[in-house]
Amino acid sequence: MSEFLQELGYSVTSYRLLAAGAFFLWFASAIKGWNPAGNTFARINRSWAYCATLLIAMFAWRWPAIFHYKPVNPDEAQFLAGALTMLARGQLWWIDPTTSGPLVVLPLTLPRLVGFPVDFASGRIVGLLLEWGTVVCGYLTLRHLHGDQKGRLLVTPLACFMIFLWFWDFVPYCSELSPLFLCALAAWLGVTAFQPDGTIFRRGRLAACGVVLGAIPFSKLQVLPLSAAIGVSLVVWILWQPVRNGKIIGRNLLWLVGGVVLGTGSLLVSVWCSGQWNEVYQSYIVHNLHYAEARGLPWSDSGYLLNYLTNFSWGFSSYHYGALLLLALGLPAIRRASWRPLVLGFSLLIAAYGAILVPGRLYPHYLLFLTLPLSLSVGLLWGYLLVGQTRRYCTVAIALFLAVGIVSQLVNRVADRNSLHRLIAPTNPRDPVDQFINHNKKPGDSLAVWGWRPEFYVETQLPQATHEAHTEAQLNNHFQRDYFRARFVADLRENRPAFFIDSVGPADFQLKEPTLQGHETFPDLRDLIDRDYSEIKISGSFHLYLRRDRADSRN
Repeated sequence: MSEFLQELGYSVTSYRLLAAGAFFLWFASAIKGWNPAGNTFARINRSWAYCATLLIAMFAWRWPAIFHYKPVNPDEAQFLAGALTMLARGQLWWIDPTTSGPLVVLPLTLPRLVGFPVDFASGRIVGLLLEWGTVVCGYLTLRHLHGDQKGRLLVTPLACFMIFLWFWDFVPYCSELSPLFLCALAAWLGVTAFQPDGTIFRRGRLAACGVVLGAIPFSKLQVLPLSAAIGVSLVVWILWQPVRNGKIIGRNLLWLVGGVVLGTGSLLVSVWCSGQWNEVYQSYIVHNLHYAEARGLPWSDSGYLLNYLTNFSWGFSSYHYGALLLLALGLPAIRRASWRPLVLGFSLLIAAYGAILVPGRLYPHYLLFLTLPLSLSVGLLWGYLLVGQTRRYCTVAIALFLAVGIVSQLVNRVADRNSLHRLIAPTNPRDPVDQFINHNKKPGDSLAVWGWRPEFYVETQLPQATHEAHTEAQLNNHFQRDYFRARFVADLRENRPAFFIDSVGPADFQLKEPTLQGHETFPDLRDLIDRDYSEIKISGSFHLYLRRDRADSRN
């Protein structure tokens, strides 16, 4: 870490003092609780103060990885490129973020709306805010069921995980953050629509929960098991209310189902009006189903997959195993617990493990789906475990809870010795191409990239001329390849980007064989580039082309 911070011109000691101070400020807010008759800190330590100190602590521990420029995950650049394109075209549905939906990309447009650029730093700040919002929703859910003081304590394992994030696949903006936040929001809205005894007293929140659940499929289809777990749990809650009145039960169901229909229906109407219905169906629905069917590992390797991801991802093992231990220690509370919250908590937990295992792929960022369900299940159980116990019992139990849920994570983070070479920026091989484009670009220009280097869009701040930011779908041998190839060429003909880059080669992310994967291997694309573009000789393995009319004007 010392080399990493020194490259930023910042000392390790200063960083640790700042991070430790922010952590203990948040921790004091978590364990002290609000007391209008207490000292000054107790009087101002309201819920907003707890949430604010949490945000400060998350930022204090993570800021080096936010602001130190280097793309560390190719998906991050893809989503940022989509946001740039979404803003340039003013359309929600035109972009194709491959296995994700437009609601994953949409939050990344927020920095531009408040005057900041859409780049790697702003994208990571958006990711931090979504993670913060997930923790806050978890806290508010537990507070509703177990009270404010317990809510703050019970959410600490999740809060600490988000504070101590450092792993290179968790810090960048990834496709799990938006759907995870939407699930946390839906759970909070749904739970707080009911009284602790199971009676409904806020139908508006029930409808709002339905709207969020209806929108979740347009963020990432992989998260559908989690949204289904929330929706089915709430239906069970409604059907088995303490007061069995058929009319009331029917109305409550209509509020929830009506919200789902409104959320899903509004977005479907939006797709239809955009004229992108076929493109969304082909690239999001059909392509995702094919992706899910083509598992990377068989189901028999699920144990290996989960164990590998847990131990490979820095800091996750201390959170995961600690939370599982807390879950086991809290099981005796089932005898005194209300069954309703446990139905939600455990169904969410099972759904989260399913969402991680279904693709059968070794992608660490899938583990983020597990964070909220696991902590929520633990918090629900331990909240009931502390009910009606003596003061001494509660003190010992809370100390054990914090030791297992927090101390293990803190020790793991402070003693972390993992290499940070992925975050220390080497010479950027794209620099010569970026410099040429940035020097010659004009307002209204766009860019197309053949290969898997969406970083070009972010580094030049140019929108996509094609639906997708990389061309994996055009190069992999699958039944939709001809569709994606035809769409790519059609996009080039319609949008006539000023710049075209063939990134296939040694410096590409995955597509490294020009003779097998270069744009010349696709005759229609080769003919279009030969006719309408001139190659610009740039050092390196990238091939840069400038539209012929622009090239002629430079001569």
